[in-house]
Amino acid sequence: MSVSTTYNTTTKRRNSVHKNLYDQSLFQIPATQKRPDYEIRHYGLDSRNSALQKIQENCIAAKEVLLGYMSKDIQDHLPDVDFKMSLLCLMWYVVSSISSNMSKSILRKFMHPVALTELQFLISAILCLFFASIVNFYQKPMLKKNSIGQMFSNFPDGILPTYLNGDFQTSIIDTFLKPTQFILATVFPLGLFQFIGHITSHKAATLIPISLVHSVKALSPIVTVGYYALIQKKKYNIYTYSTLSFLIFGVMITCWSTHRNSRKSNNERNGLSMLFGLLSAFISMLIFVTQNIFAKEMFAVKHIDHNSILTPTTASREKRLDKITILFYCSCVGFLFTLFPFLTGELIKDKSGFQDLSLHILGLVVIHGIMHFFQAMIAFQLLGMLTSVNYSIANIMKRIVVISVALCWESHVNAGQIIGLLFTLVGLYGYDKFAMTKPKKNKTMMV
Repeated sequence: MSVSTTYNTTTKRRNSVHKNLYDQSLFQIPATQKRPDYEIRHYGLDSRNSALQKIQENCIAAKEVLLGYMSKDIQDHLPDVDFKMSLLCLMWYVVSSISSNMSKSILRKFMHPVALTELQFLISAILCLFFASIVNFYQKPMLKKNSIGQMFSNFPDGILPTYLNGDFQTSIIDTFLKPTQFILATVFPLGLFQFIGHITSHKAATLIPISLVHSVKALSPIVTVGYYALIQKKKYNIYTYSTLSFLIFGVMITCWSTHRNSRKSNNERNGLSMLFGLLSAFISMLIFVTQNIFAKEMFAVKHIDHNSILTPTTASREKRLDKITILFYCSCVGFLFTLFPFLTGELIKDKSGFQDLSLHILGLVVIHGIMHFFQAMIAFQLLGMLTSVNYSIANIMKRIVVISVALCWESHVNAGQIIGLLFTLVGLYGYDKFAMTKPKKNKTMMV
């Protein structure tokens, strides 16, 4: 009787606040709740996006605080700043500074500009193929939604091929590595420009100081404006010519001041060698301007009509090439153009490049190739976002940063170089503020 009473009492109390001590579930450790897979996949991406958004909000808030301390007149004369464009240009300047100074260091120990150009084209083609394969791998359905796949999906239009679907055979072997007639017809002139431009630039760097090479290349905006004014009959106002002259004058002062400091150590250099170096730098500048004008329409990103009957694959392949494909086939064409002078010049002569190519120099060449790859990708992106003249101005600013880094690394800065840099910066500001003939929305078009 007592046993039954105890059982009934326990049974009645199971739904009350009192617990049944004979219930085994009370003594089991509760299992942890598993988070859904989609929350795990997107947690890292959401945290990164929130962090980037917070940084952007902080930058805007800091800008508002700084503008609050300035008068209305000063605010009207301040240039419009595009943070994304500025960050992209800053990355371009840093990578270009490393690449340019490393190129000069390599050519001092490895005086084979043709061999360096050939290795540069080879490394660039390998990096393009490797990058396209990595992007294609993360286009698989199971990997497309993770953080790396989402990062590739957020790339601006026109950089990556649109036909990558995760299948290596279909996307890479059958499509990326099989050029069409349209690809060959488009890339062949660019590959020729790359071949002549690299050879002449490296040759000039071995004969004359790097500052003098950049001073000759600084004439590119004037040549660009002259082409559009004389050939295309495009009208520019008087401020365009005056600010460009001001800008080029500052660059020339900086470069010639640097050259004056190095003349004492270069007395043994004969006039013929100096003349040939200047001619090589001038040809390299003309090639740069020609390639800039030729590639402008091809690299400019336009809106894709989603109502078109063409598929994205057909439209991208037939109307506009992506930058990875362009860079890959430009490197391949440049490699083939450089192959004949490389074999005849490096294998026939007594002291070939293979004898001077040590492991240390090979490592520098690989790092230089990687830097050049990133530099080319950023340059292609900027070329599609800016006009030809504006891109030339951005390239002038990049050259100033390269010269400044070289001066701080190798020698002391004199008053003439500082004055030249100030003149150039004033010229850049004047061109950006007063010499624009197009609306501002075209100046900072984002991809």
